Amino acid sequence: MASSRISGAKLESIWQHACEPMFWLSPDFKLLWVNRAWEELTGHPAETVTGLVCRPHGPTRAGDLVGLGGSFYPPPEALAGRPTAGPTLIVHVSGERRWRRIEFWPLRDERGGLLGLLGQVRPADAPPHAPDSEAQRLRFELLEVRNRLHARHGFDTLIGQGPAHRRLLDQVGAAAATSVPVLIVGEPGTGKRLVARTIHQLGPRRQAPLVPFDCAALPAEVLERELFGILEGSHSARLVLPDGSTLLIDDILDLPRDLQVRLAANLDAKVRLLAMTAGDPEAALRDERLRADLYHALTTLVIRVHPLRERLEELSLLAQHLLERANLRGGRQRSGFSAEAFAVLLAYDWPGNLRELARVVDEAHATGAGDAIAAEDLPAAIRGSLGAAYNPPPLPPEVLPLDELLTQVERRLIEHALQRARQNKSRAAELLGISRPRLYRRIKELNLPDEPEPADEEPAPNA
Repeated sequence: MASSRISGAKLESIWQHACEPMFWLSPDFKLLWVNRAWEELTGHPAETVTGLVCRPHGPTRAGDLVGLGGSFYPPPEALAGRPTAGPTLIVHVSGERRWRRIEFWPLRDERGGLLGLLGQVRPADAPPHAPDSEAQRLRFELLEVRNRLHARHGFDTLIGQGPAHRRLLDQVGAAAATSVPVLIVGEPGTGKRLVARTIHQLGPRRQAPLVPFDCAALPAEVLERELFGILEGSHSARLVLPDGSTLLIDDILDLPRDLQVRLAANLDAKVRLLAMTAGDPEAALRDERLRADLYHALTTLVIRVHPLRERLEELSLLAQHLLERANLRGGRQRSGFSAEAFAVLLAYDWPGNLRELARVVDEAHATGAGDAIAAEDLPAAIRGSLGAAYNPPPLPPEVLPLDELLTQVERRLIEHALQRARQNKSRAAELLGISRPRLYRRIKELNLPDEPEPADEEPAPNA
């Protein structure tokens, strides 16, 4: 009597010649085998993808193997041993973007250990053989947002949704299509630098350098030398940047007024200006911290980036995006957030905006134990603070003698100036409007820590 069992080689041959794309994932998410239909679907031969680790990050661009692997990452239900399915986006090597449905079939040994996952790629509208994954909803929404951004704007980095986000994208597109100066206004950590870099990358000057300057971190003499150079002991009137380059200045309100005059006189077709500020340009104009000629040149096109507390409808999408970015750096792979974790994130008021959210997600990614980020994986400072609306009413202020009150105010002003100048005493003295020797004297008299001044370094990034 003939045996009804099919040998492993025979089974592999059947899978290899199947008309639908199929693949095999190891328990540690490595692509160990793909059939010919899979090769045709992706445009990648089996030998280039064998051993590729699939991580929960959506596809980005043609030829990106890391993004390709993200298209075949299994949902949590499959890792728990249950057949499940979900939509995915696959970017062909030619750049064509293809929506499909993947069904995952877990195989276990006699002891219940996971041997691997057989994946079957089917048309997006095919009748389901396996139930959809509930945990994949947010990942699918993020894939759709990235796909829409790519189709309409040619990039998929400025993640968001809603009317304010659509207006931001329209303004970025308009700024990229011109060479006029642009002023980007927003609180620290809202993503101003990403907006500026996107404008540069989409514009006709994308091949020319983008030259950043941090006015709050660099002394006035360094700014002058790097922007205008020094000729025979005199001051040059022209920018010394290469023709066609883009100048990115942060924070423009901290640029000394004498350099503002020369900058305003150099806003021509040779160098483009993208300026950022966390302050109020109109108030700076009234206070004469920002010259009128530079103000009027900069406000031809103003882009205002809203703080995260005004974009809470985008928070879950942004958190998932940042989590998938953390997955790309390696370590344990996290698929998403629990409902309780999202409740904590939504209750917090995010004074540090996107930069603070990125730090929170990175910490939870590094310290969490489960597949999804749980509420207890979030930092204690986030879990212990439910936002300004939940804070108790402030106590009445303590009445202090005038001399003591003035000393406290002076101490705070000096500490704030040193922090803004990153311990550069000359720059801090300039911000305070006093001499450097007087600043040293007051630091000593107020018993403030005299931290060493930093060596010359690259301007610190400011989102």
